[in-house]
Amino acid sequence: MSEEPATKATAAETTTKAGDEFYTFADPQAQVAYTQMRRAAQWVPFLLPHVRSGMRLLDCGCGVGSITLDLAEIVTPGETVGVDVDAGQLELARAAAAARGLGTVRFEMGSVYELPFADASFDAALAHTVLHHLSEPLRALKELRRVLAPGGIVAVADDDFSTWVVAPEDSAMHRVMTELAPQIVAANGGNPFYSRHLRRLLLEAGFARTEGHAVAAEQYGTLEETRRFAAVSGRLLQNPDLVQLMLAQGWIRPDELQALPAGVQAWGERPDAFAAVLYCAALGWVDGETPSRS
Repeated sequence: MSEEPATKATAAETTTKAGDEFYTFADPQAQVAYTQMRRAAQWVPFLLPHVRSGMRLLDCGCGVGSITLDLAEIVTPGETVGVDVDAGQLELARAAAAARGLGTVRFEMGSVYELPFADASFDAALAHTVLHHLSEPLRALKELRRVLAPGGIVAVADDDFSTWVVAPEDSAMHRVMTELAPQIVAANGGNPFYSRHLRRLLLEAGFARTEGHAVAAEQYGTLEETRRFAAVSGRLLQNPDLVQLMLAQGWIRPDELQALPAGVQAWGERPDAFAAVLYCAALGWVDGETPSRS
């Protein structure tokens, strides 16, 4: 969250507690399958022109490290550090780093609220699909600002759940993504719509200058992709914690919930199925002028 890579765990996300925060996307198998597919070129292209060899880079919420390792290859011989709250994913990240022969990257347990690093100790930082799970994203951004050195840059990206498009509109997947997903994230303490405000939040966190971006890396338009998306979503819809949450909140009747996984699977087999979501992203600079890329 190694079987066949699946897609993002979407609305069928479950609840896991890390420190004082509830993380909505908690099914380990589904989470590993999805994050293994992420690559820096598709998911954080707005950051790539600003990273270079010799930088020291931090990736918060690194998961299994697929984006982290791509960035590590760019900044080598500079050090890359990945931080996550999930020990199991960090072990997979370490194994992937060893397989790629990357000796300049390490992975540590840690919270974005209390990073175990000194002030001004990194040149660049990334928080990808992390902050929308948090009840205090501004606090996290201030912590990222603390660990960045003069001339440093941060990159942040999260999906804005209001931008989900799913066809056909009368499908079970449409209900999952456009109705249930934002309710689940909000009930678990996150904000499914915060990322459109990233430029403002970065300024409030103390960054001198910001730049907004949009990424449409998450899309499902082939039979292989819709099947994967449906498989992950269907698995998560049967998670006991998620089932309990949806029923307790009265968002869905028991009979509807029982039928929902099969409906999602049926959507995944349709030749006309399609789904996509927009990620709002932003860069923030510690200083007012763009750092030199020489």
